[in-house]
Amino acid sequence: MPKLGINVDGFDSIISRFERIGVDAKPITEKAIKESHKLITAKAEQAIATHKATGRTQKSLQKECKVKWSGTVAESDVGFDISGGGLPSIFLMYGTPRMGKDAKFYQAFYNKATQNEVANLQEGIFYSELAKYGG
Repeated sequence: MPKLGINVDGFDSIISRFERIGVDAKPITEKAIKESHKLITAKAEQAIATHKATGRTQKSLQKECKVKWSGTVAESDVGFDISGGGLPSIFLMYGTPRMGKDAKFYQAFYNKATQNEVANLQEGIFYSELAKYGG
């Protein structure tokens, strides 16, 4: 299952600016991850919509973002719960000897354009929060 974290150029510098103005960056980081999760989940919902044999895989899509902290690193699982019926998502994403991969499905998570969208979304959140606090 893919992990979602912060993907912003110059992230250390942004955090330093928050520290200088006395603002805790943790809630802002969580907001950026949660908004990114929404973006990717929407793309995944759209991609899985055509694969409804049982609906079990579709139901295994993790729609709730749970941000986990390990020291100063925050991340969240995004995508399908493999043990909860999401195993077919792997076959859809990468294909099998009998079935080709679903490119749209793969792109919902790993496409360069999706990665850029996530990075731009996160960057926008951090810089708008900096502007709000005068940093």
